[in-house]
Amino acid sequence: MKTLKYLSVLLVLLTFSQCRTLEEYNVSPNQIEVGSIQPCDLMDELICNGALNCQQRFYDTFAELMQYTCAGGSTSNVIHRYYIAPSYVSNCWNNPARWAANADHMYQLAVQIEDENYQAIALTLRAFWMDQLSATFGYVPFSEAFLLRDQNINKPKFDAPKDIYAQLIRDLEKANSLYNTSMSLSNSSKDKLYAGDTKKWQKFTNSLLLRILMRLSNRSTDMEIMLGESVAQCIKKIIDNPAKYPIMTSYEDNAIVYFSGESPHQNNWGGYQQSTLSGHRGAEFFIGLMNGKNDPRKWIWFIPWSASIAWMGVQSGMPGDDTATAGYPIMNYEIFIGTNGYKLPVSFMNYDEVCFILAEAYLRNDDDHWAAIAGGEARVTEWYNKGIRASIEFWRYLYVDYFQQNGRNINSSYRNFAAVEPMYDNYNHIELQPILDDASIDNYINYSVPFDIKNGLECIMEQKYIANFRIMTEAWNDYRRTGYPKLTIGTGTLNNGVLPLRLEYPTTTKTTNPDNYQAVLETLRNTYYDGADNMLTPVWWSEAGLAKEIR
Repeated sequence: MKTLKYLSVLLVLLTFSQCRTLEEYNVSPNQIEVGSIQPCDLMDELICNGALNCQQRFYDTFAELMQYTCAGGSTSNVIHRYYIAPSYVSNCWNNPARWAANADHMYQLAVQIEDENYQAIALTLRAFWMDQLSATFGYVPFSEAFLLRDQNINKPKFDAPKDIYAQLIRDLEKANSLYNTSMSLSNSSKDKLYAGDTKKWQKFTNSLLLRILMRLSNRSTDMEIMLGESVAQCIKKIIDNPAKYPIMTSYEDNAIVYFSGESPHQNNWGGYQQSTLSGHRGAEFFIGLMNGKNDPRKWIWFIPWSASIAWMGVQSGMPGDDTATAGYPIMNYEIFIGTNGYKLPVSFMNYDEVCFILAEAYLRNDDDHWAAIAGGEARVTEWYNKGIRASIEFWRYLYVDYFQQNGRNINSSYRNFAAVEPMYDNYNHIELQPILDDASIDNYINYSVPFDIKNGLECIMEQKYIANFRIMTEAWNDYRRTGYPKLTIGTGTLNNGVLPLRLEYPTTTKTTNPDNYQAVLETLRNTYYDGADNMLTPVWWSEAGLAKEIR
């Protein structure tokens, strides 16, 4: 593990923008030489540490931004008021950049030993982390990002998102073609995602390809110029050829890290205190969305902390003096910290997201290419329902089978309700009813949130938003792409009251790669009206980017 942490520093290429050479890092006689590392040796860092960082970035940044949770305090310097501290911005840049560099090195090592399965996995992981980076900042280094070792390029140029995504699509297509699913990985114990199961890795590769393609759905025609096929045609090709492009088909295919709970393979949330979770209370929008429709997941994710407040969430983005958090729901400490917290899984991507992507693809009818996919209301409803069911069943599996909870807590203390629906006359006499059985899930899907074709995209994106709780940046990405869910922006927000459209580049990147940074600023000015390096300039593929671009 120490060797891997050393490599993560060595191979970061100083987050695409620093000035040191490889030789300056490789000075310790006590560390393993880079050349002796095998592709499998990089997987713990890329998967386990990467997953933990995804979890932390969701909790402290994107959960606040997208109104899943809300932090207290009278200061304006909190995420839900659109203040994102420089240290948070740097983390959102440094870690995806580091792991993309490590994945690139993993690919080079796999090429050297002619192991095509490891090549495919490395391309997949590189695409995953590059998507995270570009989706957050827009223009980022890619074509020259990994050339420090071979060409001593330590100040790489920033590439346009359309060029980055075109290459990511090609890379994932290549990865899909490389898999030999008749063989497991040569060292499956190093693979904490799929335990060497190359069939599941291939499903993740193609599911990630679907995610990226739908990310570009507003730019379908633009990508046709780059690729020779529109986004819609690429998605249709995957749908029509399941043998060639297998995708996730159940929550058992989820790209999820299941931690053993034993050091060093444990989730660091296990060591958190209850007070840590109580610092971020359930937000009004998210809690209201679930409570208003009696969503069974609310009992797993949150705990009502006061009988008088019950299932009311904290108003996001309100001025500090108006934001009271005491007594509002907190994240369920019985699941997220302590013994269970050490085993808490972290997802890169889940099957339910695939279902919602397919539901949206079948719904769209933007042009002839999308119309060729459209499957009518019945098909859209089918995949919409599958997405909801997959999410709830996955969390039921975690709660009942993985965490060994019985789904029914008979403790009369209001704070300890978990996975139950209370039926009561007052808060002192409570009859607890289980809500995780199949009949209750059916009732939720059929009667609480039935698909409405008149508001089809809003229905899909609301349920996808709920299912993406704890999935890094995906809710933010979808919001910027579609405008859903319809969040209420508080009066205490900064950034001109606009939910951030991207993040500003870190200070280190500006100072260590100044010429290329200035070139990006010039590009933003020429591409967008008054474009600047701030949170008001949209990314290329977003709804706002499409609207503001000068043609």
